[in-house]
Amino acid sequence: MNESTDNWSDERVQAELEAVPADLQTLEEHLVEPLTLADAIAELETTIAVYEQTAVEA
Repeated sequence: MNESTDNWSDERVQAELEAVPADLQTLEEHLVEPLTLADAIAELETTIAVYEQTAVEA
């Protein structure tokens, strides 16, 4: 991915962040030996919540 994220709108950033946990869950489901991604998914959900709170306050 060579596209710069500097010019992304808040809506695009939020959409991209919201897609990551689902993408990780799909990846985990398709692996022969699933990884434990629960911690990473929880951290991403926290990041999304913080981002949403910051966007509301701005």
